[in-house]
Amino acid sequence: MWDSFRRNSKGWEKDPPAQLHPRIMFGCKTIPVTPTITHVINCANDEMSPAWFKSQYPERYVCLNAIDSSQVNITDWYPQFEEAMNRFLSDSDCKTIYIHCECGVNRSGFLTLIYMCKKFGMPLESTIKNILIQRPCALTNLAFRKQVVEYI
Repeated sequence: MWDSFRRNSKGWEKDPPAQLHPRIMFGCKTIPVTPTITHVINCANDEMSPAWFKSQYPERYVCLNAIDSSQVNITDWYPQFEEAMNRFLSDSDCKTIYIHCECGVNRSGFLTLIYMCKKFGMPLESTIKNILIQRPCALTNLAFRKQVVEYI
């Protein structure tokens, strides 16, 4: 299922962000400068997010410090991710939440995948397809794949 939807990736820096909902997108640490991005969830560590956004909008920024490794369970960070997403989406000033990690491949991709399936009831397979069509470099951590399927 995972790789059957994958197109040729141009690499994590060149693949575009994935827009999975009118107000939710994920990609790499380079946050597109646009007035529609009003909130940011950094799934990696603080060094992976532009200092200007954190300092200018501290109440609209969350850092999860998740780890991308086959030795950890990505779902351990999901409760904090879900809380931030729900809080941001309920903010009347929220236009678009930009979710990222370092490369916009695994941490941000898998946490966003779980959220879309659980919160909006989106089917797992079609959500994976949607992600990989838009951001073909995403969802490569094999351990995370198994964890997410079991979690959902």
